[in-house]
Amino acid sequence: MFPIYACSIVGLGVFFAKVFQLRAVNAGDPRWFEAVADRLRAGSLEEAKRRAREAAHPCGRVVSAVVHAIDEQPSMAESEAKRVGSIELARLERNLPLLSFLAQIAPLLGLLGTVVGMVELFMGLQGADHGNLAIGDLAGGIWKALLTTAAGLCVAVPVLAAHAYLAGRIDAIRLELADVVQRTLYAAGLGEAEDRQ
Repeated sequence: MFPIYACSIVGLGVFFAKVFQLRAVNAGDPRWFEAVADRLRAGSLEEAKRRAREAAHPCGRVVSAVVHAIDEQPSMAESEAKRVGSIELARLERNLPLLSFLAQIAPLLGLLGTVVGMVELFMGLQGADHGNLAIGDLAGGIWKALLTTAAGLCVAVPVLAAHAYLAGRIDAIRLELADVVQRTLYAAGLGEAEDRQ
């Protein structure tokens, strides 16, 4: 049972760490991009970069990199957006695979505990006097063995739900990131972005 308890503690720790990380992402002023877009339309790239860097949102760092690329080499703006966006998304997705792993391994650990418990039970029954075998002893051994499977499932189901919730939040940020990059290119007046709108 100890490995199952360890899975639940690790899963809980990862979940709360990711929730706080994602909450910090959305804690800033949601109007940060409008200030950046206004500076871009006015042609003030340095001020737009500064405003983007000040944003707590990961999109802010991506927009800052895009504006820097627009200033230095406009043809590289989209590839720079992809590069920095991938880095930011990887940072947000860090430890997410661990939750998936815990959701898969917890029921298997529970099943292993059940099998080991049943083996021990039947090994004990092998040497017992069959005339004095009580059904209560047999039932008590079986429910104790099955308890580990129940514990494994009790850990796996919430961890799987936590993984799905966090993955959904990160997917929403991924879509927001793509939208913000296109709006940045459009605000900067790049022809490619305008054609895609």
